[in-house]
Amino acid sequence: MKKKDGNEVKLIFLFVLCLSFIVSGLFAGTKGKIAGRVIDSNTGKPLIGANIIVVGTNFGATSNEKGNYVILNLSPGMYSVKALYMGYQAVTKTGVMVIVDRTTRVNFSLKTETIAGESVVVVAKRPVVDPNLTATEHVVRQKDIDKTWVRSMSEIMNTQTGVYAGHVRGGTAVETKYMLDNVSLNSGLLSDNYTGVNTSAIQEVSILTGGYNAEYGDAQSGIVNIVTKEGVGGIHGTWVNRMRPAGKYHWGRNMYSHDNYEWTHYDIDYWTALTQDETSEFYGSDPNTLLKNWQDQHTANPDQADYTKRPELETEMTLYGSLTDRIGFLISGRYKRGVNVFPQATPYNPEFNFQGNITYKLSSKIKLKLSGIYGGYTNSSSSGSNFYSIENSQEMAWNGLPEVTSFDNWSKYDLIGGWVSFPEKRRINNVALEMTHVLNPQTFYKLTFSYLNDNMDKTDRDGIIDPEKWSFDDDVADSDWLFLLKGYKHWTDMFTSKVYSGHGSVTSQIDDHNQVKAGFEFKSYDLSYDHQMSAYEGGERWNLMNVYQGKPYEGSFYTQDKMEFSGLIVNAGIRVDYFNQNRDAPKNMFDPLAYEETTPGNIKPGFPGVPERESTKTQFAVSPRLGISHPISENTVLHFVYGHFYQRPSWHKMLGFPYINFTEDPNLIYDPYNPNVVTYMDQWQGYYGNPKMGYERTIQYEIGVDQNIANLLRLDITGYYKDASRQTIMREGNVNDPRWGDENTWTTLYNAVNQYNVAMMISNCAYADVRGLETELNTRFNFPLNFNFSYDLSYSTGGVVGYSSMYELGTGIDAPYGYGQSRKSWNANNKFKGIADLSFPKNFGPSVFGFKPLSEFGVNIYFEYRNGPQYTYHGPDDTSTEPNNKRWYPHYRTNLTVSKGFDLLGFHSELRMEVRNLFNNKDINMLGWD
Repeated sequence: MKKKDGNEVKLIFLFVLCLSFIVSGLFAGTKGKIAGRVIDSNTGKPLIGANIIVVGTNFGATSNEKGNYVILNLSPGMYSVKALYMGYQAVTKTGVMVIVDRTTRVNFSLKTETIAGESVVVVAKRPVVDPNLTATEHVVRQKDIDKTWVRSMSEIMNTQTGVYAGHVRGGTAVETKYMLDNVSLNSGLLSDNYTGVNTSAIQEVSILTGGYNAEYGDAQSGIVNIVTKEGVGGIHGTWVNRMRPAGKYHWGRNMYSHDNYEWTHYDIDYWTALTQDETSEFYGSDPNTLLKNWQDQHTANPDQADYTKRPELETEMTLYGSLTDRIGFLISGRYKRGVNVFPQATPYNPEFNFQGNITYKLSSKIKLKLSGIYGGYTNSSSSGSNFYSIENSQEMAWNGLPEVTSFDNWSKYDLIGGWVSFPEKRRINNVALEMTHVLNPQTFYKLTFSYLNDNMDKTDRDGIIDPEKWSFDDDVADSDWLFLLKGYKHWTDMFTSKVYSGHGSVTSQIDDHNQVKAGFEFKSYDLSYDHQMSAYEGGERWNLMNVYQGKPYEGSFYTQDKMEFSGLIVNAGIRVDYFNQNRDAPKNMFDPLAYEETTPGNIKPGFPGVPERESTKTQFAVSPRLGISHPISENTVLHFVYGHFYQRPSWHKMLGFPYINFTEDPNLIYDPYNPNVVTYMDQWQGYYGNPKMGYERTIQYEIGVDQNIANLLRLDITGYYKDASRQTIMREGNVNDPRWGDENTWTTLYNAVNQYNVAMMISNCAYADVRGLETELNTRFNFPLNFNFSYDLSYSTGGVVGYSSMYELGTGIDAPYGYGQSRKSWNANNKFKGIADLSFPKNFGPSVFGFKPLSEFGVNIYFEYRNGPQYTYHGPDDTSTEPNNKRWYPHYRTNLTVSKGFDLLGFHSELRMEVRNLFNNKDINMLGWD
């Protein structure tokens, strides 16, 4: 086996065991429909009362007086559709693909029956261009996942056109909403989405990037619909095991190599010279003892030192199918013993996910579905892989990560690793009950109730830090103060987010041309957040805190109509959202603690009082949505989107309650939560919740053309423009590190008495302007080799407006932000992605001694390029001031997958090798500071 060094995983051997017992149709939580027309093949007249059935299911319809029919509430997947009419040949069309939120047209032209019982089977051809698509949508099916290297939702996202590091078309990662079987995976408090869904449980993923119907809300950039498998007619299964060999997966030397400076410079000659120097504190000491002590100090503990000796292991199993004609189920589990690329405080980053559902058909018209997911991780590295988008609080952003990413990291020999942070433990569970009731063939409704619980704990759970020591002065360094050996920093974060949700919808095909849908949703939250940073310096004890609880709520209702005509398809709708912080906020935001004696409600100067309060107001947003598809011919389709997309900022920005309690006598404040001490607001303790915060808004336009070229190629060219305003986040995203950015959106409030006692709040003061052009080219060759290419050209500008500083009336002049624009450094302008796939079907090719080497053999190559991030640099002789005038090195990556399927002991199996970063391309970290 050949192993390469590099900054990513290089080789993964994958063995997939597929437990395939009986082939059956697949059903899932979000739906599509089949519609068409039945006519007499000789006369062209409609056949009234023809029966159309979806083979193997209870779904069907009868053609009306125009010969038209429609079948609603179909799960995504492949079906056979059969048409029957007395006196005519029965026709079955196989290979009919149903996609979420789309209409699949299946027309029948029946011939008169010459022989009793005569029938015809036809393979349905999927059109190269889809006239139903009024906005950009990327659909990833299970077979697509099986072919490629992707093994997580984040990797599925990043291979799509217009997506980079979770950012959809220049938006931030938190502007995308993830849904599992029509249930939101957004945790609520910090606007992050749980994405640890097991890929072997996925039937289809629909990624909407260019606008979406009124039923989707709380997202400005994208919607990700994950539909899981739900089997009928047998038991199916998949068992996947993966292993990444031990090794060094970053460039350069081992972080603890004896070739590093702390070993090569501090040798016996160095210590001998010090023992002979009368001005040295080591004068007269034994140099051999000093050398041994130094080497002992710079021998890391095994958890950190052996980071290159641990293989990464992962196992995943999914079973799904039906127990009876009425009961279907899915159960899936995954465990990964993750190994970080860099040294960290713990040897492993374990993560897990268990999910499942059970469906029960009360009758032919009523179905119940109970689903649940439970997952989490304990992580010391850059991010929890189960959560792909995150908007940290200010305190958590300050708090670094317990991993060592550079040779000169001050804390790399400390037990808690590279910074003052403890490993993050996070757990999330989500349970949902859904009822679907079919009132008649044209109308059904759904009711869903769900409960989500999200817990994060970044505290000293293992008791590493001495609770009696609080001062930085207690820190222990090595003999030359080159590295920290033991730190005594008390910096912890924890939160709990509970979400109770209920939503319902009714869908009705009111005539041949109009499918109307209306719905509502209501969410109630129970939130708790606790940040603490405590220290004892210079005879003073202080605690930097942000502690709050909240029970906000939000809701929405919408209506939409899908209008389908031969030359025009329109998705039109309107949505109303609302939220309320549901709290009594201080009236005087310049002194929200009533700390100053001049503030009404003050009890004692220097201590928190009882400020005057007022109830927060309900915020509303109205969102019109319009999508149009105009099929010029069966080979050319034009599409257009216009819509308003509103999103509530994270609750943390509205509920934060930061403060500092302080005393000159450390014995008075051993409990950092004691409110009966000197307390004040300060710019360093975090952001105070903004009681008047409103919705963020993005107005989005899209226009494009989808072209079929000789039934061999599909070319899609789409231009888009996004006008984002009232934003609250400009601090997320960089090409190399998506957690950071350039701009700030906070406002500092100064009270009239003490301008050192300040409150800082996030405001709706940021804006962005994004425009781009996306080009996709897909081949539709009738042989095993096919290609998929995409190019994305995009530009982003943005900035902040409003006031950076505001003073209580009569005490100062408010300071506005500048109005200058700056290109966002995290948005790479040019991105190219390509896939080459060679897949041979079963029993293909010649036989060699009874073995067919090409049967079920596949090679898949993925390539991506993006230009480097922009940065600002002006040399000594450069008098210009243009920001972002330089561009860093570009990014290249090639991933290879080679697979071979075969039958083993009655099971269908697959041996797979994945090579990531095939050509060992380097990503060079961009320099910072000066």
